[in-house]
Amino acid sequence: MTKEDFIAEMQDVLQTDAELTMDTVLADLDEWDSISIMATMAFLGKNFGLKLGIGDFKAFNTLGDIAARAGV
Repeated sequence: MTKEDFIAEMQDVLQTDAELTMDTVLADLDEWDSISIMATMAFLGKNFGLKLGIGDFKAFNTLGDIAARAGV
């Protein structure tokens, strides 16, 4: 998956109209809440085989942090 594809998928997962980049700060998104974290966990599990817990997301500050963990 390319970075562009990852961003497009995350735009859908987060159900946001905000323009996302790898530098997007997750805390700055109104949509970034516990439900979107769980949706992101499901997306990462399905597409990258990652099994992350809520605690893992405390280390993610930007969309790029999530992408790096997924190997994008």
